[in-house]
Amino acid sequence: MRIVAWNCCRGPIPRKMSALEALQPDIAVIAEALAPSAESDQLLWFPSNASRLGIQVRSFGPHRLKRLKVADLPNCVVPVRVSGPVSFNLLAVWTWPAPSYTRAFMNGLSAYAGLLRRGPAVVAGDFNGSPAFDKPTQRIKWWTNGFSLLQDAGLVSAYHAFNAVAFGDEPHATHHFLRKAERPFHIDFCFVPRAWAQHRLEVRIAAEPQWCALSDHFPLVVDTEAVTSARPSRR
Repeated sequence: MRIVAWNCCRGPIPRKMSALEALQPDIAVIAEALAPSAESDQLLWFPSNASRLGIQVRSFGPHRLKRLKVADLPNCVVPVRVSGPVSFNLLAVWTWPAPSYTRAFMNGLSAYAGLLRRGPAVVAGDFNGSPAFDKPTQRIKWWTNGFSLLQDAGLVSAYHAFNAVAFGDEPHATHHFLRKAERPFHIDFCFVPRAWAQHRLEVRIAAEPQWCALSDHFPLVVDTEAVTSARPSRR
């Protein structure tokens, strides 16, 4: 299974989707996207509640999508059921200040904690943050705590597992602020069940020049072999 998380940086969608489809994803979480002309069982749309932008979730091939009941929260973290050769729950992420990036993220994780525990689950998208953003002097390290909740649910960051690096030590950026190469950040993630990562895992960031012209974010491309035995760990 190939999962792609990409903030497409608004704008006309056809050219961006043509590039995305060239990556041959099975599931794609597309943040900061305009509304599609229509929804289907392979295309769902979650508006941001604050602009014309939102999250598109797309599936390809035999995979089908179904909306799950959403919490009474801004659509920064939204639940989707993916059905196909292997079925799983998906939390698609695009955080924005609702009322802050950290609170939007933590509120979403709290609302869908039961869904994560029922597993298998994937959490993917533009988080707009990282444990690297937590300051040593902070009393509450929000990003660190949030990522720990995902790990406690039996999930691992695919990029970090594949590259054997810690959060904050990433050699590859997923975002260039203001499209400036000298301002790199790693803020896009795909968390998968630990069993999937142990079975098979390959991860790359598509950072070729064509992607620089399409967005200030690069697609995070995760190849994993989804196994039906994946269940969240109990810690």
